[in-house]
Amino acid sequence: MRFGARLSMAAGLLTGLFSFAHAQSDSSAAKKSPTTPSFYASSERFGYVGTVSVYNTLTDAQRERNARFEAQIVPQRDGSIFVVKNAPDYFADSAAFITNWYDDAAGDNGGTDNPNNTDFGFVQLYDGLFGPLATVNNSSGFWNKKLDTFTVHVDGQNATYDNSFARLWNAGYTDIGGEGTTGTFVSYSYTMRASGLQGVDQGNGFIASTNNATDYSGSFDAIFLNQSVNSTESNGYYVVHLTFNNVSWAASNGYALDDQFGSNVVQNGNHFGQYK
Repeated sequence: MRFGARLSMAAGLLTGLFSFAHAQSDSSAAKKSPTTPSFYASSERFGYVGTVSVYNTLTDAQRERNARFEAQIVPQRDGSIFVVKNAPDYFADSAAFITNWYDDAAGDNGGTDNPNNTDFGFVQLYDGLFGPLATVNNSSGFWNKKLDTFTVHVDGQNATYDNSFARLWNAGYTDIGGEGTTGTFVSYSYTMRASGLQGVDQGNGFIASTNNATDYSGSFDAIFLNQSVNSTESNGYYVVHLTFNNVSWAASNGYALDDQFGSNVVQNGNHFGQYK
């Protein structure tokens, strides 16, 4: 296991950076019963674009009607994902999707000269930092039959700043810093598909990637309640739709860590969640 991976919390009120272990893909990564789904998915080599719309009520947000103003465009940003389930030799159960604001030439998590180190287009959601998962309803990670594509999915609800450092760009309003972007993800769902991989059975039915993906796709969709105290005009329900892509400032500059995907679950025909 190697330490010092750079998926860090970008909460505006934090005074320090949190870095977690980033395990090597070896045969000890998940020695689980073949009847227990076990997986991990870690990548900071992709990007996203999308839209954010703001509503006065949860009902309007759920129906996506009566927005306060036209949808705000989320510019190209780097993303970072870290999801673990039942793989304790790799890391504790986690579910994180955040903007990769932190990678830089110094490798110190400082985000120096990183164009993603801004509240504009920013997303942050990390469940598992304080102990057992508190907001995740479902999570899964599995290979396709060819072992060249890995899919990871997470959905959940009630992710607050206190339990998961929940933050989202207060689109359409003045940027006052991190506090202006704090609140609660009332509901969220994200799916990533990483293709161009080479999955190899580690000898125990657990299949781990041996290279970086060549293509990333998927989406992040959520309803976020802004609860800023210092920017009350930003309060409201934000509907965010993001689409993942292959554009990554960190990866193109050589700052991003290698992908790590692994699971003991393989897609079987049209059915998902079948054990190898």
